[in-house]
Amino acid sequence: MTGLVGRRDALGVVGGVLAAGSGCVVVEGPAGIGKSRLLEESAGPARARGTAVALGRATELDRVAPLSTLLRPLASGSGPPGMELGDGFRSINRGGDGLGSTERDGDGFRAIERVGEAVERYTRTRPLAIVLDDVQWADELTCLALRQLVPGLAGSPVVWLLGRRPLPEQEAVDRLIEEGARRVPLPPLGPEEAAELSARLLGAAPGPSVLELVRGGGGNPFLLEEVLTGLRAEGRISVRGGVAEVVAGAADPVVGAAAGGRVELPARFVAAVERRLRDLSPEARRLLEVASVLRRPFSVHEAAGVLGVTAGSLFGRVEEAVGAGALVGEGDRLGFRHDLIREAVYGGLGAPIRAALHREAASVLRAEGRPHAELAEHLRHGARRGDAAAILELRAAAEEMTATAPSAAADLMLRALELAHPRGSGWDAGLVAGAVRLLASAGRLGEARELADSLGVPLTAAEEAGVALGLAEALKHAGDDRGVVRRTGRVLGRAGVPGRERARLLAVRAHALMMSSEIDAAEDAATGAVAEGEVFAQVVGLQARSTVALLRGDLDGALRHAERSVELADAAGGETAHRHPRLWLGAAMAALDRFEEAEGLYAVVEREAGRLGTAWALPLLHRFRAELLLAWGRLDDAAAEAEAGLRVAGQLSAMALAPALLGVLGHVALLRGEREAARGYLDRGRELAGDGPGLVFEELRWRSELLDPGSAPQGATGAAHGASSYAGLRGGVLAYLIVQEPWTAARWRADPRVVACAQDLARRNPRVVSLAAGLAHAEGRLEEAIELYRSAPRPLGLALALEEAGRREEAFEVYRACGAVAGRARREAAGHGWAALTASELRVVRLVAQGMTNREAAAALFLSPHTVDSHLRHAFAKLGVSSRVELTRQVLAHEPGQ
Repeated sequence: MTGLVGRRDALGVVGGVLAAGSGCVVVEGPAGIGKSRLLEESAGPARARGTAVALGRATELDRVAPLSTLLRPLASGSGPPGMELGDGFRSINRGGDGLGSTERDGDGFRAIERVGEAVERYTRTRPLAIVLDDVQWADELTCLALRQLVPGLAGSPVVWLLGRRPLPEQEAVDRLIEEGARRVPLPPLGPEEAAELSARLLGAAPGPSVLELVRGGGGNPFLLEEVLTGLRAEGRISVRGGVAEVVAGAADPVVGAAAGGRVELPARFVAAVERRLRDLSPEARRLLEVASVLRRPFSVHEAAGVLGVTAGSLFGRVEEAVGAGALVGEGDRLGFRHDLIREAVYGGLGAPIRAALHREAASVLRAEGRPHAELAEHLRHGARRGDAAAILELRAAAEEMTATAPSAAADLMLRALELAHPRGSGWDAGLVAGAVRLLASAGRLGEARELADSLGVPLTAAEEAGVALGLAEALKHAGDDRGVVRRTGRVLGRAGVPGRERARLLAVRAHALMMSSEIDAAEDAATGAVAEGEVFAQVVGLQARSTVALLRGDLDGALRHAERSVELADAAGGETAHRHPRLWLGAAMAALDRFEEAEGLYAVVEREAGRLGTAWALPLLHRFRAELLLAWGRLDDAAAEAEAGLRVAGQLSAMALAPALLGVLGHVALLRGEREAARGYLDRGRELAGDGPGLVFEELRWRSELLDPGSAPQGATGAAHGASSYAGLRGGVLAYLIVQEPWTAARWRADPRVVACAQDLARRNPRVVSLAAGLAHAEGRLEEAIELYRSAPRPLGLALALEEAGRREEAFEVYRACGAVAGRARREAAGHGWAALTASELRVVRLVAQGMTNREAAAALFLSPHTVDSHLRHAFAKLGVSSRVELTRQVLAHEPGQ
């Protein structure tokens, strides 16, 4: 496909999505190929149809300004009279350059939700097109926002048009394409098209020398236009007999795209830019050099500061640069007409001059009160080795960006390491530990391990503990429990580890050992962490002790440790409160059959996670909630929670909890009679969990055995009466599984060790009715089990006992109320249409039809917005609709009174 044909096709695709009113298109190609022009041309017809347009582009400095790429155009976008776009977004975009200081301190995930809610509100009455160019430079939080909002707003009249250079490592946009966004590559001009463009530019047919000039040009229209226009302006194009030729000496070819999609600026293009700017005064050229270093639209005042002159003295220089076609106005700021011109000017600077200008820019921007992160980008390029002030600035910027842009923050910390001189006794442990922690939290675990393992100098025990703690915490969240155990064990074996670091290493080690089913060792580590007296480690250590108690069947002990953890965290506040110990208290409450209290605790955690900006906790919250709802027999809600958890985990690149969430989905699918879907979920979970041993591995094995036809059940739960394969379970995993689902004992009642475990649990926890019911069930006392199950909150055990007692009609009603199926029945026949909507989906659909946003509906139903989104996705699929407008029509048709 040639360039012009490709452009027409691209316009057709973009126009089709705009006409449809929702969807995402990614326009792709190297710089100068025509992406920006295509996006701008597409915005015009959209406005003519009454669509509001938020049009913006990323700059290289956006990477250090969280959410700036998305918020700038939304806060300044245009809309029809009375429907101005920016009003609902300016409070989020405080200062005009992304998040305000509060969000930078860690509430970025909540800010994304606020943006999504504002878009939902705006699009209730007006369609919206969000057009973002150069998203290859978008900041990390904008990338996360795209991953979350593009699919999350699929039912609203929102069109996303994204332009990017095809550079590597653009995971967010690549994921959107995988999930259905239209990728539209803009190909280069073919030879005939390049000749046609040359003829239009020169007003004559291109002769052999002109064709030779462009033959190796890669078909880049902007570069071709700049070179030919420059040559013509110099009088170096002659036209005779309607044929244009190049005057001798100017026949170097134009080079096109380099590997990876980045345009290599050819000598001919750089020369053309130099010739175009040659007639500028030296003062105007200095202005352009400063502008190239600032790397973003800039104010006259900023440029004057870097040049050391007054703003008024630059007015003439600005007019010169604009008149030469180098700069253009962008509101109250100035920018280069095309970024390739900026790159040409910047590339023409000598290294010493470039570094000096970056240092001066940092100084001026510091005086202007700009964020540390923006100053740091200039210090990266301008600071000298050993510059203590620059190192401090880089560290401060990295800390400022940690919560919202960990990868960019890690780059700054690595630069600080490069600038720092090694001390006589080794590296600055704080710098190393910070860099390791940031690399690991950004998912760059390989680099983190390499830095931690190859420092090249011996570390003191304190320094090694700091490095190990930074890596161990991140490895734990990444699911590498064995790596945590190895690294913490190595450091804790040294003498001289400070008490604070020792306590925290023991706490994170306890959790890793627990998840590896090393229960006794986990208890020892957790006890040691609590004994050190450091409050953060005490909170985390008590969380581990609570789970260890559950694994041992000591439910009162689990409650006691979790309550103490919450008490300490509430009193201490700060980073300690960020550990959300109520998650573990909720788990203990659920084990004790106190489901309503557990649900209330999880609601508190959700509010606190939003307030504190602790997005890391969301997948864990969804896991705990999903398991509670599954035990409660609320299968539709359990599946929605698990799906939401998987989605959030994917968006955060935190897949350690994915196996457990997939296990819940597999179990729900099995209970619904969807065996193939169940097999798919469980197989994927085992693949991600690895080969064990470990708590999640054993949970998945247990759920998989429910599916195994060899021991398959006659009832919906998959109960069979054969021997169990749990004799070799490590630690207290069997007790934990029976606590989670007491009917497990009935599933393997032929194994006396399973029955003995159920007897022990019931004896030690006499207040837990579900355990007594499960024991009666396992021992064949069905009528007693049925009566006990009736007073417990776990209806699936009741249904199974009823079915085994031959009371199939009553069992069927309990199964149906849960959303399960009895025996080998199937419910696929009701898979589509209004009748297929579950009760949970109907509740969400009715509220959305009333005009509520996802967050408003979630608040009304005491659910997570992500869970509401899961219910909406299912409802859209079942009803065959793609927008909230169509959904509302369906509600009005089926329930006219709504």
